[in-house]
Amino acid sequence: MEGKQIRNLVIMLLVLIVCIAGYFGMKGFKEKTEAAEEAASEEVKTELFDSVSANDIESISWKYEGEDVSITKGDNDVWFCDSVSLNEGKPSSWKSDITGLSATNTITGDDVNLDSFGLTEPSNVITASLKDGKTISIAIGIQNEITNEYYCYINGDKSTVYTISSTLANDFNASPKDYLADKTE
Repeated sequence: MEGKQIRNLVIMLLVLIVCIAGYFGMKGFKEKTEAAEEAASEEVKTELFDSVSANDIESISWKYEGEDVSITKGDNDVWFCDSVSLNEGKPSSWKSDITGLSATNTITGDDVNLDSFGLTEPSNVITASLKDGKTISIAIGIQNEITNEYYCYINGDKSTVYTISSTLANDFNASPKDYLADKTE
């Protein structure tokens, strides 16, 4: 009976050693996985217009329901649509949407397929004219169903596609006439 007890003891010790090794192996694996997930979840945003101030924008145009619409800055920083003044809040928001635009992902090279990003025929093109005579153009494609971000390209450069938050696309899916000064936002 002593032989069986020794054999059972050795087997139990081996099982214990395997369990301890498995525990530490899984603990190390879990720590590495968590570190990789944390690094991946930290979005690296690229500011697209870091040298442009909202005060530099003189006019903005875009499409709404198939029609070209535009707003223009007049005297005393009052914004107009068809010579009717707008509430000051919305043009400020639109200007900030443009100048604060940042990309969460940049796609270049062979990965750029304008058709798959809805950019062969953009759903909207937002153009801002600046004081210095330059323009900023943002072509908006389709929305990514997983991330809810939109694809876009900037200033006609179709070789680089960016993913951006839905804020810009959603805010410019509006008529400036909805924000006339005699209406409330």
